[in-house]
Amino acid sequence: MAHETAGVLVDKDLRPAYYDDFHCLAAGCKLSCCKGWSITFDKKDYLSLKRQQGSPQLNENLGGALRRIRHGQNPSGHYGEFVMDSGACPLLGEDSLCTLQVEKGHEALPYVCRSYSRAEQYMLSGYLERSLSPSCEGVLKLLWELPEGVDFRSDPLPKTAHKRAHPTKEIPLPLWFPVVREWCVDRLQDRRFPLPQRILLMGLGLKELADGETDIERWMERAALLPESVGTDLSLPDGPKERAMVLTGCLRTLLSLQSMDGEMTRARQDILKALAPKIQLEEQKMNVPLEAYAPLRGRYEELYADREYFMENLLVTVFFHLRMPVMEDAETLWKSYVNFCNLYAFYRFMAVMSCREGGGTQAELFRLIALASRALLHNTTRQSQLRDEFFQNDSATLAHMAILLGA
Repeated sequence: MAHETAGVLVDKDLRPAYYDDFHCLAAGCKLSCCKGWSITFDKKDYLSLKRQQGSPQLNENLGGALRRIRHGQNPSGHYGEFVMDSGACPLLGEDSLCTLQVEKGHEALPYVCRSYSRAEQYMLSGYLERSLSPSCEGVLKLLWELPEGVDFRSDPLPKTAHKRAHPTKEIPLPLWFPVVREWCVDRLQDRRFPLPQRILLMGLGLKELADGETDIERWMERAALLPESVGTDLSLPDGPKERAMVLTGCLRTLLSLQSMDGEMTRARQDILKALAPKIQLEEQKMNVPLEAYAPLRGRYEELYADREYFMENLLVTVFFHLRMPVMEDAETLWKSYVNFCNLYAFYRFMAVMSCREGGGTQAELFRLIALASRALLHNTTRQSQLRDEFFQNDSATLAHMAILLGA
């Protein structure tokens, strides 16, 4: 087709409606994005920061703030980074505001700081997709206030922002991405079913594409009837054995996550203390007492019975932000679904653990969800490792995903 060689003209945007309401919480943020992870940037921003001049205090802060990333040290190809030896950006003031922005303005910041928690990408669908990461407390506050769910908006782009998107592979599957993704988002927001069943329904549909179905129009006809054909009685495994398996997997994930300022380390210690699991790392064995987890799960369900939509909104946001399902080919599509199920299980685990003794507050819920997002959504290597562990252990089947979703 002509647009496969000439590319697709991207002349409009697509974004969650709440995108327009986002603003940085600045000093009011309890989990600053200026702490706890590496902040890297390209050569242009590195040189721009090197040229900045201001007050003696700002100049002193900038003097030791930057570091070159030598070839081979960063697989993303970034040129420079802030020196985060103390776990925080050296430009962060005692008032939790950026001293560079306060003195020189927003445009003086590197792109990564100006844009966070926003992301955008030109897509073959003809849209410039704009999204927000739930690793930001400000985004989570917006999701908390959307009981009716996440809507989407689209507007024409100015001609100066027009661009052509080109497929990376000469296959038809990516061209159907917007149709398939819309069906997936509809499933996630289908409140006739509990959220785990919605994700499993989505998997039932995507499995056909992963198994080689290439007639998308015929697939859409079947997929449209799938919720009614399955019915509302879509049971998921939820016995002690399944719960122990899923809980053990979540704890292994938790133990593998790191944070430069120790925030994740502190959260991990609190969670392990609440569950008191018996861990034998040298033998890769873990005995998790379910009796410690069950009451926390019950407390979570009780505390947030009227906020069930929050987890739905979170997952819709994650799905859109990661541009799922990834449809480069059939194999990648299924791997992205497995990754999504992993993310759901870990988010649910962290949400439950926010209700441990001393928790049970919205602030603690947001803290653990944001930490999970920072560790997983912004670390594609870790995402891939978790997903690949399932494939290596032959645990990436739809039946295993049902266990992951239900237990």
